[in-house]
Amino acid sequence: MGLSLALISSTQWKKKSSKGMSRGRRRQRGEDLVAPEIPLDLQIEILTRLPARSLMRFKCVSKLWSSLIRSRFFSNRYLKVASPRPRPPRLYMSLVEHLKCNSMGCNSMEICQKPRETVLLSSSSTSANSFDPALTMPGIGGRNMVILRGLILYFVCRQACIYNPTTRQSLTLPAVKSNLFAKESFRQSVLYFLGHDPVLDQYKVVCTVVRSSKRYKKITSEHWVLVLEAGGSWKRIEFDKHHLPTRPGGVCINGVIYYMASTGLFPRAIVSFDVRSEEFNMFQAPRVLPELGWPVGFIEYAGKPTIVDHSLLNSLGLVDLWVLEDAGKWSTKSLVLKLCQMHLVDKDIDLTVEGITQNGEVIFAHRPLIYPSYILYYDLQKNDLRKVRIRGIPLHWFNKPDASLYSFFKHMDKSESIMHLEI
Repeated sequence: MGLSLALISSTQWKKKSSKGMSRGRRRQRGEDLVAPEIPLDLQIEILTRLPARSLMRFKCVSKLWSSLIRSRFFSNRYLKVASPRPRPPRLYMSLVEHLKCNSMGCNSMEICQKPRETVLLSSSSTSANSFDPALTMPGIGGRNMVILRGLILYFVCRQACIYNPTTRQSLTLPAVKSNLFAKESFRQSVLYFLGHDPVLDQYKVVCTVVRSSKRYKKITSEHWVLVLEAGGSWKRIEFDKHHLPTRPGGVCINGVIYYMASTGLFPRAIVSFDVRSEEFNMFQAPRVLPELGWPVGFIEYAGKPTIVDHSLLNSLGLVDLWVLEDAGKWSTKSLVLKLCQMHLVDKDIDLTVEGITQNGEVIFAHRPLIYPSYILYYDLQKNDLRKVRIRGIPLHWFNKPDASLYSFFKHMDKSESIMHLEI
């Protein structure tokens, strides 16, 4: 049974009488005309080309329209149609203070990063030399922010949340009940990852709980998986190779989550998790690399997980790429920055890899927060570096005497999801 556009607008047409006819002889001509019913498939094609803000308002039209727009079929269709639309680049900048965790539900002995606000930055064109603030979202973001297909996963201490910036809907995930929380240890860590299975069209959140001794000589880890759907709950996944993720977020490529990790046996490793089969695997990283922490980044490059070693960028302008090929083999590529661009890299400022854009530009950001604030875009194909200024950061962030102020960046992908979140 097709829906009718008459649900949102019904126009009645009446033919007016001639201007010269007297009121007494006025005669109504014709009958009321109702817009014909439009086939459902054509309606869907029309709706998928509307702005997301309009679709959110149209959910109030009727139960039928609300069910259609909230359905997974329609949200996937909208995602495919909306993604190719040209749109200026957008960047999320999280302003974070490092504070000791005093939450009653968190016994973490680590420094807890509490996001104070996240600013959505936008520019007018892809070649712009500055970003300006477009939207401020208090309490969302942080260092542990993952962006996948228009959804944002972030967490503070042990609390994980999913946020849809298009629908402005936020969903708090249930807490993981791990036995490691009850045991005393020098350090406890909880990290979350977000993945999507393109075959079954499922989103899954992976939680890794780690308990480690001093200097990480002994590591014990547990792994939990939650399907992001109604009735979803955490399920324990067994993996006999205990490890500590060294970088939050990771990357999801063709239904597989990859992230860097450290173990007691080989301290440099890449861990993969197949979202569909829910199976873990581990690959040894190249031994020539430094320890998998700063200044090493992890990105998706040419559709494959890639380690970015920029430890010599400040001094020699050198960047090494290590690409994980099939069967766990590695290929390498070295880039040398042009001499005329060496002045863009400040030798006294530490840089970290914050991700990569759809155009193949690696994002380098400084630590900690400085004024004036900026980021670097390194085009891996053209071997070209450009500096982009960040404008509009509230001045009170620079006036604080506390040195534990940081900024973290995540590049928003082209996806604009209208998926309804539920658990």
